[in-house]
Amino acid sequence: MRVNKLHNRPLTYFGSFMLLGTLVAFFGFHSLTGERGLLMRDNLDREIASAQEYLHLLQKKNSELEARISLMSGKLIDKDMLEEMVRNELGLFANNEILILTN
Repeated sequence: MRVNKLHNRPLTYFGSFMLLGTLVAFFGFHSLTGERGLLMRDNLDREIASAQEYLHLLQKKNSELEARISLMSGKLIDKDMLEEMVRNELGLFANNEILILTN
């Protein structure tokens, strides 16, 4: 009968336990402190809240822009909106206006 020689070598057991322990320690450490680990959960929650606030601001700005577009489209164009666009985009002003430039 042939006896398995691995049972007779204590260094083989020690080496296999060291390898297993190293793998458990490595993956355990990264599951706690890694980029998506348990300790980083608070940071991720803060990032999500920040992104949701930013999304809310973008949606608000989008609705304001849609309202401005609706004033310019269609058969009737709002005269105030047209005048504001001419002033901003083309730099045209009336003769009786005083222009104050700030840097």
